[in-house]
Amino acid sequence: MSDRAVARRYAEGFLAFAKETIGTKKGLEEIISFGEILDKNPELSKFLENPEITYTEKSGFVDAAFKSFLSSETRDFLKLIIEKRRSEEAVDIADEAKMLYRREMGIEKAVIKSAKPLPQDIIRMIKDKLESKLDKKLEFEIALDPGLLGGVQATVGNIVMDGSIKRKLSELKEYLMESRVD
Repeated sequence: MSDRAVARRYAEGFLAFAKETIGTKKGLEEIISFGEILDKNPELSKFLENPEITYTEKSGFVDAAFKSFLSSETRDFLKLIIEKRRSEEAVDIADEAKMLYRREMGIEKAVIKSAKPLPQDIIRMIKDKLESKLDKKLEFEIALDPGLLGGVQATVGNIVMDGSIKRKLSELKEYLMESRVD
């Protein structure tokens, strides 16, 4: 079984457990928070993956270090993945949980790229128009891409809507190359 498949199974199990105990949204927020901490702190990952450190020591550390902002249910889940020697997959488990939650809630990820930062009112207008056009709830990620020269490029799933100047110049170039001069 691939690592991603294992991560998905753990994420499904955690979300089902969270739904019955602390609530899906709270569980998701906590597991994502832990995944981000691991992603930003490679030394913590090394500590949790180190076979020379006992499970009891790691478990005690999880309780002491995360008691103030992770529920006992989430800490118990983290201790389970440590016990099963799956802590190296915690970031993937968090990513999978987020993806599963989005799917369950009917939310799709959208990426908006522009050459320069967009004002909030423009972002809101783009969001409203895309949600209306696609009849989906969207979660936006905004990215800068100076290579676009200007305009906006939106990607939702495998749909790309490209209103960038770069694309328009490319289309103009193709048109001019195909045109025959007599």
